[in-house]
Formats: sequence, C-alpha cells, structure tokens
Amino acid sequence: MAGRRQLTFASLDDVMPDVEHLLRGHITVGQWTLGQICRHLTSTFRWLSEGGPDATLPPVPEAIRQRLLSVGRMREGVQAPHPSLLPPPDLDGRTEADILREAITCFASVTDPLPAHPVLGPMTRDEWIRFHCIHCAHHLSFAVPSPDSPSSGSSSGSTAAR
Repeated sequence: MAGRRQLTFASLDDVMPDVEHLLRGHITVGQWTLGQICRHLTSTFRWLSEGGPDATLPPVPEAIRQRLLSVGRMREGVQAPHPSLLPPPDLDGRTEADILREAITCFASVTDPLPAHPVLGPMTRDEWIRFHCIHCAHHLSFAVPSPDSPSSGSSSGSTAAR
C-alpha cells in the first residue's frame, strides 16, 4: 500500500518508542486508527499470556512459519485468526498505547513452555519474540509520523524509511 513505512523492530523494546513518536503526530494509511492498531497488538500479546479462543483459521505448514520468521515481513490482508482480534472503532490512541505497553511487559513475564500460536503452531520464546516484532512492525507501518511531528531525538533499534 502506498505511503506505508518500511519498518522493522530489532526487539520488543523498540516498539513503544515508535508508538510514542506516532502519538506526537501521525497519519494512518490503512483501515485502522493508531488506537485500533494498538488494541489489535495488545490482543495478540494477551492471547499468549492469558489464553484465547481457538483460531478460526487452519494451521499453516511449518515452511510458511519458517519463511515468515526468516523474511521478517507479513503480507497485507492476512485474516486475523479470530474475530476477537479485530478492534472496535473509536479507540483512544493514548489509552490503547498505555495498555499495549502493559501487555508487552506482561509477555516478558510469561514462563516456558509457551503455548502454541493459534495458526503458526508451536514456537520457542525467541520465535514468539520475533513474531511479535514482525507483527508490530507490520501494523505500525500503516501509521506514518506527520512531517511536522516533533522527533524524540533518541535512537532505537527500529528502522523506518519511506
């Protein structure tokens, strides 16, 4: 989609600085607001730590999971594995960002063994972290900082280019 950022996160520690930058001013070039993006990401973190309903999509072959994790990008238009992961409209970006921060922190405290991903199947902790970095970058790439939004001035492990 035109206007999206090319975005990658080296670690989950890089996600919230990007969200904070977006909260200072952004436009979205996809179908969701920043609040909806944050809610969706929160739901995926919580699905792992708190459990969730069974997926409505069939599991993918191992080769597809490995390709996702090695390439580091998700395709546009991939269906959510369950309707509960689709965010409602009219969500406040700041509120949802704060909840996302809590969900990322909670994920870090989840102990092994980790449950299987509802579509990708069993994954190690490192694979789960990689998945979340890819998933966050995918969705946050649809939110583009406004040209006049103040920069944080800090450097993180995320990379963004237009």
